[in-house]
Amino acid sequence: MKKIIYLIVAALALTSCKDILDLKPLDRISETSVWNDQSLIELYVTTNYHAVEHGFYQGGIWGGAISGEINSSSNASFVLQGSLTSDNVTSVDPSDSYLKIGTPPGLNYWKSAYSYIRNINVFFTKIDDAPIDIAVKNRLKGEMKFIRAFTYANLICRYGGVPIIDYVFALNDDFTKVSRASYDDCVNFIIKDLDDAIGLLPNQQTGALLGRVSGDAARALKSRVLLYAASPLNNPANDLAKWTKAATAAEALLNSGYALYNNYQNLFLPGAITSNKEIIFARYFTQANCHYTHFWCGRNADNAGGFANAPTQNMVDAYEMVNGELPYLENGSINSASGYDPQNPYVNRDPRFEASILHDGSVWRGRVTETFQGGIDSPGSSMSPWNASLTSYYLKKFVQPELIPAGDIKASSINSTSPYVFFRYAEILLNYAEAKFELGDEVNARKYINMIRSRSGVDMPPVTASGQELRKKIQNERRIELAFEGHRFFDVRRWKIATTTEIKNVMGMKIIKLGDGSKTYTPFQILERHFSDNLYLVPIARIEIDRSLGALKQNPGY
Repeated sequence: MKKIIYLIVAALALTSCKDILDLKPLDRISETSVWNDQSLIELYVTTNYHAVEHGFYQGGIWGGAISGEINSSSNASFVLQGSLTSDNVTSVDPSDSYLKIGTPPGLNYWKSAYSYIRNINVFFTKIDDAPIDIAVKNRLKGEMKFIRAFTYANLICRYGGVPIIDYVFALNDDFTKVSRASYDDCVNFIIKDLDDAIGLLPNQQTGALLGRVSGDAARALKSRVLLYAASPLNNPANDLAKWTKAATAAEALLNSGYALYNNYQNLFLPGAITSNKEIIFARYFTQANCHYTHFWCGRNADNAGGFANAPTQNMVDAYEMVNGELPYLENGSINSASGYDPQNPYVNRDPRFEASILHDGSVWRGRVTETFQGGIDSPGSSMSPWNASLTSYYLKKFVQPELIPAGDIKASSINSTSPYVFFRYAEILLNYAEAKFELGDEVNARKYINMIRSRSGVDMPPVTASGQELRKKIQNERRIELAFEGHRFFDVRRWKIATTTEIKNVMGMKIIKLGDGSKTYTPFQILERHFSDNLYLVPIARIEIDRSLGALKQNPGY
């Protein structure tokens, strides 16, 4: 069982606990030692938390590039242009030489997921006989149940139904007989693991256990999984019982002590951790275990590389005006009711726009952002123009304003520690609003999205729409509230609207400063997009199909 030994050695290399390091030489930890030592078992579980991958990595915010929220230097163009195949899907995965440990998330999740699932299954074959404190044993069981559920949830939102493996393969087992379970069977398996986790874990974790899985984290994942399961992609018959389950799962967290944080921008920054009652589950960072978002989202004139996370004009156009109207109609013409001025495009917008995106004229870190042609933050800048945004926008969300990009991120003395939020209360409110709408309860659907819109500092007008217009409002509210948080790619697919949304070309804004100081604003195309029905699911990499000797069946259209 060499894999166990390697995992433990890796975990030991990261710990500063002297007592553990003094146990015995690191190259001679036996399997027996692992499963008879509480500290080593806890380290084994901690190592498998890397299955719960955070979305801050070199060159991109997870999901942004493949959803069209950002324009990136990554290989996301395979997805955006509709040319994803079972051969090139492995190329979409980001590489990250700066990531401290683990691998960044990607579409090609199959190999990584089943590697962690095997580790978790090994744990469950050993833990019952481990001579450790029963309370710790139950907590670790709950954590591993969640991690397995999280891993399967990420598999099925990419691939649909996948093989359910809840045991450890022996040498003489015939892996070629492993087949894909149905999507619904996978959901049932995930929900069983989550219900078990809820029964084993405290509702919230605090103190030294903050950042580890809690019962409420399991409830939040359950809400997301059941919402996806009820959605049109996975529920073509519109079985209302599935929407009822989704509503009930979200409802379980509505009165659990969570609340919307009173500052949308600061919600995602480390200074809000101790007072933030909106976060249900997050990955927390330290200077020793950090990420580099301040660099990869920073303006080029600040000696940073924000070209890699440049928000698109498409995303900017999704933000409403302060009167609640979108700037553009669905046919692309200006919405006269909105008051939008195309030559003064950034005024009177939803406050979440200013909290999330830096645009030409934004004051940030003591100076004005210049993304007009020839400006110091544009590709025509005399300062590191190769790092400049091609869209005229930079990402502000998640970025700590007090951190100065260092140019060479390896040489930076202070790095980003903004938490990566997996689940927060606003998502639960959105989940509940959507489920209630689909069940015909428009009153509560409006109530719960309006709770988000009336958040302190946002104060957008209440939604009064009904019918299909209310559905569109709910979907756009989710797009804005959860922008750049890894939801959009999956949302448009589960809603079965990708044939409309994913053919809109990636756009930027061309800004020219005239001699009198005035400016002109002209949207321009960066990338042509295409979408076909097979892209509702991600292909399994051809190498995985080949390894199974045909036991695995590829998704249609690949």
